[in-house]
Amino acid sequence: MIDASEILNRLLSSEVKGDLLVLFRKNPGIIDTIDGVARRIGRTGDSIENDVKDLVDLGVLERKQVGRLEAIFLDRARDGEVQQIIGNYLNSMKKKEG
Repeated sequence: MIDASEILNRLLSSEVKGDLLVLFRKNPGIIDTIDGVARRIGRTGDSIENDVKDLVDLGVLERKQVGRLEAIFLDRARDGEVQQIIGNYLNSMKKKEG
């Protein structure tokens, strides 16, 4: 299992991941193709593929076949778990400093 610092590092490793997280957290019902998601954040599908793959690997995003298309969507439960893990990690770091 990935530890909290690794999750945090991976989430903060690119501006695209930040854009994707903001998009899906503000609009948790979005189910769209990679090209559709990319257009929503002003990018191309090819330019976000690696970041989407990393978020899928973390479990924050999921991919699903819808007909002949592959859709991407937020896994709300896993995203909540990730946010909790990061929150606990940051709180523990704060206690160590203080």
